Amino acid sequence: MEDFFNCFRRGPSGTWVCLASATIEHPKGRIQVTPGTSFSPGTSFMGVDIAAWLDEQFADKESWKKQG
Repeated sequence: MEDFFNCFRRGPSGTWVCLASATIEHPKGRIQVTPGTSFSPGTSFMGVDIAAWLDEQFADKESWKKQG
């Protein structure tokens, strides 16, 4: 999962940019993302607000790191 987190960077505006090919295993299905693709908050991509989902995933990662 650590490799997955290295595939994205969040900008100050909350927009996420894909840095390397990634596959998102989302409850709504598998989503493949190519480098250079950006996701703005509130925008749907294949029926998913990817920016919000990434925010949740990274928050969970930070919580996990603080516990470990």
